[in-house]
Amino acid sequence: MNRAKLFTAITLALGVGIVVAGCGSKPAHESVSPSAKISHAKPTTIIPTPAGTLNGAAPEPNGTTWIVAGTTASHGIYQIDLTQKKVGGSVSVSNSAKVIAESSTGILALGLATPTTGAVQFRNGSSGALLATVPISGPVAALAAGDDGTTFYALNGNSTSKAIAIVNGQKDSVESTIPAPSDAVSLAPAPNEQSVYVLEPNGVVSQIATAGGHIITQFPIGHSGRALTIGPNGNTLYVLKGQGSTRNVAVVNLATESVKEVLPAPANTENIVLSPNGQILYDIVGAPGLGNVQAFAVP
Repeated sequence: MNRAKLFTAITLALGVGIVVAGCGSKPAHESVSPSAKISHAKPTTIIPTPAGTLNGAAPEPNGTTWIVAGTTASHGIYQIDLTQKKVGGSVSVSNSAKVIAESSTGILALGLATPTTGAVQFRNGSSGALLATVPISGPVAALAAGDDGTTFYALNGNSTSKAIAIVNGQKDSVESTIPAPSDAVSLAPAPNEQSVYVLEPNGVVSQIATAGGHIITQFPIGHSGRALTIGPNGNTLYVLKGQGSTRNVAVVNLATESVKEVLPAPANTENIVLSPNGQILYDIVGAPGLGNVQAFAVP
């Protein structure tokens, strides 16, 4: 089999949509400052992932990352080699596994969500083997790792009440809990971990203090908020937004709390993560029958 046919076979087997329609600029009625740039950048690389990709962790310095994918019948976690553009190891996990994160020290965390319960599983960052399970008071909707290498932040709850559980990945315990907006969909801790940025579907971002849980500031970045991540210097927030086949990423200057640039994003982008140096934005793309990770250079 020649290389072209082999690549096609692998692509079909993984359910990958290599060309994903809907890379757009800003949606109609989006609130963007007049000076904001609209980028039409193309992905620098596209890495196949299993069909039904749901969520992905930030890459490790060695160029690997973990994603969670599956169908209603079964879920698994898959280690992706971003340099070699291939799937490494995989591990079957609970069908309630929804979100995944990995710390800079290699602690892998998997967020579970049933209709009424939640948990964070800690796993070996190399093999994916289960190490411990920490019960959380509600279904885990989003998960992020802190810069200290041991702390994880689990957004959890239902449609009427949400909170952020601050979980110690070394002690396998919840250290504290702070409130969050009831419709929150994503979160990103500041590098100093003194606050957490939380996103609502209406595009409002709240900065919440990790000590006490009071709101420090709130600001809008445009409607249809889906996910967010923060740059390693703590000065820039990247917010995935969009509806239907239209997606984009608002680049937010946290000093001015304003959108300074809008980057394109593929249709079916589920979440976004940054490379350790903050120079590459990875869009995690998934839907029934397709999955991939698309890399965009950060301007």
